[in-house]
Amino acid sequence: MTTHEVLLERGLLQIIARELKSDEVVLEHENRAYDVCIVGQEVLKSFVSFGEAMHFLEMLAPSN
Repeated sequence: MTTHEVLLERGLLQIIARELKSDEVVLEHENRAYDVCIVGQEVLKSFVSFGEAMHFLEMLAPSN
């Protein structure tokens, strides 16, 4: 079972941190992925860092 944690919600978008499965490991030291998704629906894009996920979310739904 993959565990995940909602780190940020903005409107219908979320950034979710989830543990990677052993066959998903991108970098040796990384064990989490950060998914930008539509609440209760699909993952739009996955990132290896929270900063990259936040930048993508800002492009889709600016805070101002």
